[in-house]
Amino acid sequence: MSRALVIQLARLGDLLQSLPAMTQLHVRHPETQFDLLCPSHLAEVGRLLPGIEKVLEWDGAAWQQRAMAAQQDLRAEHLVEIETTLMKLAPDRYDCAYVLNQHRRALVAGSLLAREVQGPVLHGPLGDALTPWAAYVRDVAQRRLGQRVHLADAFCGLCGVSPPGYVVTLDPPVVRLPDDLEPIGKQGAPWIALIVGAGEAERCVPTKVWRRWINSFFASAPQGRVVLVGTECERAAEIQAPLPPSVLGRIWDTTGRTSLSQLAAILARCHRVVGSDTGPLHLAAALGRPVIGWYFARARVHETGPYGVDHVVWQADEAREETWPVDETVAAVLEQGYQAPEGWSVWMSHCDTWGAYYAPVGQAAIAPPEREALWHTLEPAL
Repeated sequence: MSRALVIQLARLGDLLQSLPAMTQLHVRHPETQFDLLCPSHLAEVGRLLPGIEKVLEWDGAAWQQRAMAAQQDLRAEHLVEIETTLMKLAPDRYDCAYVLNQHRRALVAGSLLAREVQGPVLHGPLGDALTPWAAYVRDVAQRRLGQRVHLADAFCGLCGVSPPGYVVTLDPPVVRLPDDLEPIGKQGAPWIALIVGAGEAERCVPTKVWRRWINSFFASAPQGRVVLVGTECERAAEIQAPLPPSVLGRIWDTTGRTSLSQLAAILARCHRVVGSDTGPLHLAAALGRPVIGWYFARARVHETGPYGVDHVVWQADEAREETWPVDETVAAVLEQGYQAPEGWSVWMSHCDTWGAYYAPVGQAAIAPPEREALWHTLEPAL
């Protein structure tokens, strides 16, 4: 049996949006064993991905220390340590590595751990020439192009496969929660998860806005419950500090208290998940939960909107004032329609042969024609 390694060394959201590519690789090569190389702190999620036999953990901090030490004074013991570490990761080289990052560390790892590498760069890990799909992803990021191929589907292109044409979801993990969190999702309704932070400060919704949202939601849904999720304990405390005790009794604060597997289990129990473009939002979408995203700063719905069907995203205009879709999102959660305040537009997700796409809410779900044209241009054999 041949063995292949999928390398995804970016953040949680990127790992989850690699799911369509991993699915299609397994379909294209059913006799191949697929393993995954991902950051150590994301290994729990990696083990949830279908079709992955084994997860190799990449200790990014340790590799950075080795690189800095080698730059200052390269010694033979540095090379021995590197070789020993790589042998522990993969005693036998893989037949092929599929690299989903343009980072040098991912490219070098692929070249060291596999005989053949497919991914973003031509002519070896130190080459500058990009493959067509990698060049497309770079141009979208740098030049803000208007093409509408979702990042998850572009990952498929990097691997030489087409999108699945359907939504692939994860099974919720069976894990034990802390005793005081076990009642989440079992009494009262609806249960709404709020993602209080984000990996980048510019993508964090102000705490006062989340506080407004909670007050508006509780006023409209007497039986509703809110679950605060993420790692940002201080932000969660700031959200709750001015709220009256009667309101706090309907809030479940899980921030900083759960592993990724426990977070996945909690998200799977919630009726809706609301947040900005961040890893837990994409985890919720991968679990098949209905997601509502607030996209602003550099987040763009057509590139990284939650992958799936019937997810809703409020997209901020470039010149957005300090308005937020607070009441509009509450109305959507309660299935009372979709409106957009000034400075925002609202979109809903769909899926077809060429992957995920978003269309304006209230309009026909017409797939953008440029997606198919781009696929025929970059992958004429598909």
